[in-house]
Amino acid sequence: MLFFLSAYEWVLEEYPRRPAEPPNAKRVVHPLYHQTRIKALQLFSRLPSLEKTAVKERLKSKLIPIKQWRTHLNQTDFQILCMGELHKESTRRFLAEELFAILGIDVLLLEATPGELKRLVKRLEAGRDYFPLLDADIMRVLRTVQARNPGIRIYGIEQTDKQATYDHDHSNPRDQCIAQNFWKTFEPGLRHIILFGALHCTNEPNWLFHNLCSRVSPDLKKKMLNVRVLGEHQNGPLEAFVDFIDEIGIENKDFVIPDTRSLPECIYQWFPILKRQTLDKYRSLVVFRS
Repeated sequence: MLFFLSAYEWVLEEYPRRPAEPPNAKRVVHPLYHQTRIKALQLFSRLPSLEKTAVKERLKSKLIPIKQWRTHLNQTDFQILCMGELHKESTRRFLAEELFAILGIDVLLLEATPGELKRLVKRLEAGRDYFPLLDADIMRVLRTVQARNPGIRIYGIEQTDKQATYDHDHSNPRDQCIAQNFWKTFEPGLRHIILFGALHCTNEPNWLFHNLCSRVSPDLKKKMLNVRVLGEHQNGPLEAFVDFIDEIGIENKDFVIPDTRSLPECIYQWFPILKRQTLDKYRSLVVFRS
């Protein structure tokens, strides 16, 4: 009996079921944040006509279609792009279909240890359709990025157990270890995308992207970018902002804010939580819609 129980547990762990993720038909998932949207619409309605037009035109020019951003990114000489995500099935599906299927890159770095990555690659080579990394499917991302970029290098740069045991002296040793692991794989001149949890990609002290920026030359720093990828309903402040732009007549499907510092000043005042949580911490914001 013990043998069969152990075998059953192994099968469940090694062959997890793809979780059901029903489509979200709700416009409002985070109602607590929508008082911000209501207030912003009131303030917008009080602006003189010329100012309303100016705000709308500025927003239209700064919120660009995902296709336009992808094309621009493929034409730039970026070398390090830290892509912060929420570990959700919808996010990984979007990343695979709308970004990794099109972007040309040389190196992909994942939130996995080298041992974990080796096991993931074995499953991929065995033809596995689904297997999660941090609770969301990574197989589709790996298949897509390899198909788009034959010969791509894929590394796991997560802190190892040995590193975690060794270093207890810093305020965030994990991200310092991840940064060290990154530099061991870095190849100047190549395009690297780091796919990690969103906080690691913030430009704030002790987090990964900040640690990377602190060690580079001014020339390389110009070729580094941190991006947050969010579904419109994955974050309350973002959901309120997306509803706001819909209601003032700016039609957008999936879109990108390439420079989060370039929006009309009133947006930062009207959506302070979005500013504090996201716009201040990432250079670019990618938004995918239901």
